[in-house]
Amino acid sequence: MIENGLILTGSDAELLSRALSEVKTKVFEKSETSLDDSQALEALISSLRTAEMEEREIEQRHTYARRIANALFAST
Repeated sequence: MIENGLILTGSDAELLSRALSEVKTKVFEKSETSLDDSQALEALISSLRTAEMEEREIEQRHTYARRIANALFAST
């Protein structure tokens, strides 16, 4: 699989192919819309970015909560 100079072979290509197939299936199940490989890749990347941002937000909330808990324990 070659796209814009990126070469994927072997297991990497197989993993990407499976991921794109899964994205296409999920999108079709939800909206009955068919995606080509480029659209599926964009959807996959978007989902991964969203998940990464959500993970960062959760970590920030946990860090804030830990600071508050530490301050409360320190004051008692």
